[in-house]
Amino acid sequence: MMEGIITLALPDNWITEVVKQYPSVVKLIDSKAFDTEVRDLVQIEVENTEDLPKVIESVRNNPNIFNVDISAIDKGKALAAFSTNQCMVCRVLAGTECFLTRSTTTPDGRMQWTMLVTRNSAFKELIDALKNLNADPKLVKLTEITDTDELTMRQEQITRMAFERGYFDFPRRIGLKELAKIFGISTSTLSEILRKGQRRIMQRYFQEHRQY
Repeated sequence: MMEGIITLALPDNWITEVVKQYPSVVKLIDSKAFDTEVRDLVQIEVENTEDLPKVIESVRNNPNIFNVDISAIDKGKALAAFSTNQCMVCRVLAGTECFLTRSTTTPDGRMQWTMLVTRNSAFKELIDALKNLNADPKLVKLTEITDTDELTMRQEQITRMAFERGYFDFPRRIGLKELAKIFGISTSTLSEILRKGQRRIMQRYFQEHRQY
């Protein structure tokens, strides 16, 4: 198992248009590919709170976006779910063995993807496919993950993926063995990662929401 980080351009994409027009950060929370469309869930955070209504209007009026469900969740943040039939980059990712754990915009309007990669060849295939789409992928980092690595960002990434795939649902939509197989690690190692990951998240939450 490896962790790969790349940046890429999204030509003629709504994200690029929004980031260029308004100082903001767009985080892709989840993306699901269907036969004729891609369904995205994103969080938009603007630098200037007065820009948020304009960004929401821009997303709603984009001709390549439909089935839009978007609402402000804070003064400068909005959560949006919508469908698009133009995101070929998303379709390419969905067809690989690279698992997206974080996606956010960079100050220059590019996207930065952090991924867990099962095979080096799968990562290369993704890079080649992105090049064919003129997405201009640039490698930031590719590192091997071992059972003895110190657990910091990895805890959060794996815990987040376990959450998104339904490990913490009741009843569970995925089991420990299935998750461990995806990550290429033992169930005991995964269990320890999840335990430490949950502890870190809870510790961070209670530190930020301390009442005394």
